[in-house]
Amino acid sequence: MLFAAIPVAVFLASFAPAVDAHAAQAATVVSPKRPLNVRAGSAVWTAQLRTLPHGAAVSIDCQVKGQLINQGPVRVTDQWDRLTDGSYVSDAWIRRPAAAIPACGPAAPVAPAAVAAAAAVTTTTGTVASGATPLKARTAPAHTASLIAALPNGTQLTLVCQLRGENIAGSQRVTPMWDRLPEGTYVSDAYVRRTATPPPCTAANQPVAAAAAPVTGGDWTSPLPGFRARPGFRTANNPNHIGVDIMSFTGTPIHAASAGTVVEVVCNIEAGHSCDQAGSASIGGCGWYVKLQHEGGISTLYCHMVRKAVVQPGQKVKAGQVIGYVGSSGNSSAPHLHFEVHINAPPTGPQNAIDPIPFMRTHGAAIG
Repeated sequence: MLFAAIPVAVFLASFAPAVDAHAAQAATVVSPKRPLNVRAGSAVWTAQLRTLPHGAAVSIDCQVKGQLINQGPVRVTDQWDRLTDGSYVSDAWIRRPAAAIPACGPAAPVAPAAVAAAAAVTTTTGTVASGATPLKARTAPAHTASLIAALPNGTQLTLVCQLRGENIAGSQRVTPMWDRLPEGTYVSDAYVRRTATPPPCTAANQPVAAAAAPVTGGDWTSPLPGFRARPGFRTANNPNHIGVDIMSFTGTPIHAASAGTVVEVVCNIEAGHSCDQAGSASIGGCGWYVKLQHEGGISTLYCHMVRKAVVQPGQKVKAGQVIGYVGSSGNSSAPHLHFEVHINAPPTGPQNAIDPIPFMRTHGAAIG
């Protein structure tokens, strides 16, 4: 599991809107499978403000360099388009004239007026009524959209608005309407008990968590101080690699990247093999690994440890605390740490994994 860095700019500098002398450029959203997220900065871990459906018209003010997006239908690019209200969308999902878009001046993540408008959004309350099966919160209003969370029966919900999607027959009603939650995910209204109907989703009521700051998890540090991560998050040769690899020596201490709680200490390996022996490229699995849960819905995962971690599930750890030691267990051909970062967690999976290199850099703990 060895792999390709994604440079990212430092952004979210101020709330002062920039004034440019050029006219905004008209463009169109190309996102046929799910709505395009509009964010407060040029990376997927910045606050989500609203979503735009496939075919929506947008006005682009300028571009900034940010997180590389390699799964867009239009292009692979690290350019993000700043819209005229100061919000950002990845240019990977935008069809626009061939003319070059000028670089942005001082960053203006969200115009103050947009924040005020978001704060004024009226919401409706509801309760999950799904019985023994948790209600799935997804990235779009369909059961095929990526799963972000599973909400137990009885969970209290804040319903921002409703969007038409896949028709669902549930415990409360048969309906094609899905309720949008403050974090930008959707749940089928068929499983929501409520006393009022949320308003339709529009540009006015879609901003998410008006006062939400960019996701942070407290103080951050490199999990392997003195060693650098190899680029390799979701490369063309290995799109399923959802972390980066930090080469080191067997027995090197692995540190918690931030304060948090140990949620998993697991031997993950193909049947018939042992995590207490060196693995190989022909063996499946992460070997001995630890998963930590941090503030702000962030999880980190540490793979291929030489032996079972020195921490236990439920234990609180501090940033920089030793949690285990480098090894080569599982799908590994040399001693190294496979390191993952997930947002909007739990759960963790390919749908919410992000490139650790730019994430750690923007949190003051560069690893690559």
